[in-house]
Amino acid sequence: MRDAQPSPVRGLSRREFLAYCGSLAVLIGLGESGLPQVAAAIEQALKRPMLVWSDFQECLGCTIALLQATAPTPAQLILQQISLAYNEAAMAPAGFEAEKSFSDAFAEGTFWVIEGSVSEKIPGAISIGGKNAGDIVKEYYSKAQGVIAIGSCASFGNVQARTPNPTGAMGVRAWLRGPGGIPDATVINLPRCPGHGDDLVATLTYILVNGALPELDKAGRPLFLYGQTIHDNCERRAHFEAGEFVEVFGDEGSQKHWCLYKVGCKGPVTYAPCPINRWNGRTSWCVHVGPCTGCSEDNFWNDLTPFAEPVPNIPVPAIGGASAQTIGLGLTAVTAVGLGAHLVGQIATGRLGAGAPAEPKAPSGKVSETPKGGDS
Repeated sequence: MRDAQPSPVRGLSRREFLAYCGSLAVLIGLGESGLPQVAAAIEQALKRPMLVWSDFQECLGCTIALLQATAPTPAQLILQQISLAYNEAAMAPAGFEAEKSFSDAFAEGTFWVIEGSVSEKIPGAISIGGKNAGDIVKEYYSKAQGVIAIGSCASFGNVQARTPNPTGAMGVRAWLRGPGGIPDATVINLPRCPGHGDDLVATLTYILVNGALPELDKAGRPLFLYGQTIHDNCERRAHFEAGEFVEVFGDEGSQKHWCLYKVGCKGPVTYAPCPINRWNGRTSWCVHVGPCTGCSEDNFWNDLTPFAEPVPNIPVPAIGGASAQTIGLGLTAVTAVGLGAHLVGQIATGRLGAGAPAEPKAPSGKVSETPKGGDS
């Protein structure tokens, strides 16, 4: 039987489109009853360009993950139709025509999605049309309806920011609040390496439906997406509870898919929805083949290395420690002893298991504040 109404998205039937809208409604906290609101918001968004996509210091991994998937998800299909008013990696114009496309797009009041870090020490390390990334960010920040940093490079600087960080790579928000001179700058960070299309669609949907930014943690991440740790939702968690661990890659535990904590998994201290929306058409994610490296955490490349070594002082059943539930609820001061400054900070701010305290509300001129009773 043919669908009664055509789908607004090429490649999706009406039924598939509505099913995806239903999953988004649940994800952003509206429940299944919010399906009509979500569907209406996305259909309206598809009628006009609404995204400007800039590329700074990065590897194009976020763009490639979005545009060149072999099994596209509804998120990828929708994002290929929304916008792309400007995308340096996928657009036809070049040179002066491309610059004009960039400027004209902001006249539409669009959202600005930024992939890649800003260079603070060597501004010329990333230059577009004769302007460095910092100048571009400062000039256009106030012209966008909202700024979204996709991927760990744009969110926190990523591996190019690792010590000694020769280019002075910084996340977009950190640059705006520091060298950019806008201390109250609001940027929604969607870290992971690469960034995930589902995170972007869910965040845009939340804003369109609620007319407000989602509640953010201290790292600028939406709490409805990044409010739980990898450990909270990991399919290997039962093995953690049972004290069953991979001790060495290739051992019996590896063959039986036991917990990867002892070989370096950073899941207990990493906030991300990887186990929920996954990759490759939602079929797989990092922990299927190896430990989580914590790529959604600020400064993970320094604070959570060496990657093959376990996070210190996480109580585990196999060595007589507390149960995994202790981690989910937050470690006590005793369990914090011996942790690095990064991990101590996570405990002190209450982020272990509950997400960080909320980010201050958006300044005037941006999307309105989160209404009372909104997501947390």
